[in-house]
Amino acid sequence: MKNKIFIPQLNSLRFFAAIAIVIFHFGKWSYPFDNSSYSLSFNLAVSFFFVLSGFIMATVYNNLKTFSFKETYNFYLKRFARIIPLYVLALILTIFFIDEDFTLKEFFLNLFFLQAWSPEYALSLNFPGWSLSVEMFFYLLFPFVFPFITNRKRLFRFTFVFWLLSNLIVLIFYFLNYKIEFIKYYPLLHLNEFLIGIWAGITYLKGVNKKAFLLFLGSLMFLFFYLPLISDYNIIHHDGLLAPVFAILILGTSKIKSIILSSKPLVKLGNASYGIYILQFPIYLITYKLYNDFNIFDSLGEERRFYIYIVILILISYLSSITFEKWMKGVFLKKETN
Repeated sequence: MKNKIFIPQLNSLRFFAAIAIVIFHFGKWSYPFDNSSYSLSFNLAVSFFFVLSGFIMATVYNNLKTFSFKETYNFYLKRFARIIPLYVLALILTIFFIDEDFTLKEFFLNLFFLQAWSPEYALSLNFPGWSLSVEMFFYLLFPFVFPFITNRKRLFRFTFVFWLLSNLIVLIFYFLNYKIEFIKYYPLLHLNEFLIGIWAGITYLKGVNKKAFLLFLGSLMFLFFYLPLISDYNIIHHDGLLAPVFAILILGTSKIKSIILSSKPLVKLGNASYGIYILQFPIYLITYKLYNDFNIFDSLGEERRFYIYIVILILISYLSSITFEKWMKGVFLKKETN
């Protein structure tokens, strides 16, 4: 079955979220982000991605509301085709260019998407890959969880209670001074974000309130005023405290008609967002090595180093999306059953 639901506006949001994370990692020292309280909270775009992932799974793979071995196999095949090839390539590039020792344990944890389950290794090697470790957990669960969730009469109550309990557990761990790595990266603590996204996807399929623009504008205004206030409490927001706000933003965006968000250039950049996210560290290593090799590191200055890097990252990610990723997807999907 071909995936028929595609919402271009969300593709554009995906691009902006990916760029926000890159800025959080590498651009916080460059103008205008160096004096911005927003950039300190840009890492929460990962939470947005987890919610968006649930939304996309619920809308695109709505055929899995009744469990089927054939459809489950095809679902895994499509997810693996999307995630694994570029993830492994990014891991290999990181190993080749990283200037530090690593253990076989770190390599195998990363290779098999297990690093987030051992939080002390979550940021080992290609550190943004920890979120893919969480995503793979979501994907493995989805064909079994989705039929259960989608048939619940009180879906909103179920997801809200699960979200509330999950974040209460995070708060308890936080105030007990439990390991920060566990609080931030452990996959089970992020499951509420994925479920909130699934709820949003099911709500979208049932029909969103006609006042979608108010949902879009209201969620944006909330984030605009709230994000600068939470830099000192970033950790407790890391596991989905803002997931309902992101879900509302996604629902609102999915129904508005925006010439900007639906423009072809932004939609194509949205297709490159996975590359922007997973390649950000190896491309950073390669680019900054070139700066040193050509003796231009100091002369460029912080801002120019960062902006040249991010242009290179976007360009390579876009080229990857239309070549390597497209080719690998074709290779994987030859095995899809009819």
